[in-house]
Amino acid sequence: MKACCSSAKQHLFIERLIACMDSNMPLHIRHAALRAAHIAREEIASIDAIDDADMMTKLSPAILSVLCPHPGRTPANDDLNLFFDYSRDLCYLGLVYPLARNSGWHPYLSGDRHVDRCIGMIPQYCNSESPTQHAFYIAGILLQITSEQTSVTTLDPITEQQWWDVMKSAWSNPPYGINNACYFKILLVLVDATKKYMQIASKSDLGQLIPNLDETVERLEWDMQEERRLQEMGQEMQDSEQREGIITAAKELRTAASNMLESFGQ
Repeated sequence: MKACCSSAKQHLFIERLIACMDSNMPLHIRHAALRAAHIAREEIASIDAIDDADMMTKLSPAILSVLCPHPGRTPANDDLNLFFDYSRDLCYLGLVYPLARNSGWHPYLSGDRHVDRCIGMIPQYCNSESPTQHAFYIAGILLQITSEQTSVTTLDPITEQQWWDVMKSAWSNPPYGINNACYFKILLVLVDATKKYMQIASKSDLGQLIPNLDETVERLEWDMQEERRLQEMGQEMQDSEQREGIITAAKELRTAASNMLESFGQ
């Protein structure tokens, strides 16, 4: 793990997290441990699959166990899809999202049912009636896993309609820091995936997608203008080419969606 503290302190921190996430602990303690893990998500995401495999083996199921509301129950004997909690689930997804960037975490995310849990959240959080940030993280997690593996059997249960529900909902309410460089790679993947599954979109779907794309582009362009202003003041611009590439790709997606929408009227 990459952190300023010593390796011994890192391991102790993880061990305490695991202990506090135990299914026999009070819910408020388990939720507090989940929030603590979310705060340290980038450090946890950098755990080495070889050097810290034992830590990953213990931490992965412990994280998911927090989503089991019954004391003494585990993901293996509790139906995770029956229980949803808006804040807890957003915290959980915000933690798993950076873990999915590290391919070393993928066997644990698949084997310990994190992927199953994300799939189970699709009907709850990926609908156009009440868009939430959950959808963006669900999309990011699933797309990052598929981008690293040619065959992911744990994703087989996802129907084409569900993929489209995830893609269109992801644009409805992206994270506030969407213009942060840590989201650039997944945004490009999201554009491609949206194009792929947009072929089954309804007229109303496209009518909702287009303004959401416009808003995302506006946010990215505003940030680009701010960086250029800072550059004029002598500060160095960072990730400008990536941002420009995303803006171009999103505009192309917007054009494709607009053309498809127009075809409904013909």
